[in-house]
Amino acid sequence: MILGHLVYSVAIAIIFGMVYRRITGREYSWIIVLSAYAPDVDIIADWLLKKIGITVLVYGAPIHHGDFHNLGVLVVYAVVVSFLLHPLGIRFADSFVFASVGFAAHLFEDALVFAQGYRMLWPLSFKKFGIGIFMSESRIIEKVGWAAIAVFKDIFNPY
Repeated sequence: MILGHLVYSVAIAIIFGMVYRRITGREYSWIIVLSAYAPDVDIIADWLLKKIGITVLVYGAPIHHGDFHNLGVLVVYAVVVSFLLHPLGIRFADSFVFASVGFAAHLFEDALVFAQGYRMLWPLSFKKFGIGIFMSESRIIEKVGWAAIAVFKDIFNPY
């Protein structure tokens, strides 16, 4: 799914970046692409924390893949990114929006792939959500993403 997340985040970054730039005159699409990988930090978080002697429990179990795939972590992540990028001259609201879109793109792609899904609406709901219309091993996702990049790049190309 590494390539799938890259393709979809680039497609969304192109579309969202062009629309946002037309409205505000500012565009930070690279934040979307980088933020699309943020939910998967939970893959290494437990291992890394155990190496330094810290055990974090989520619902009574150590951190595992999927624990960071929710709205609560999305908001915390977007705020942290906004504070980190503000000294670089990027407006807080701009970085918050772009980081949120990138993180949400990851959640949406995972929902498309996994039928059982994750607790994406936590802390609002503990129910697991997923659409599961694509199989996780399918290359259809990447092909659709590349096609979207090509189509929207031609349609919205301002030059």
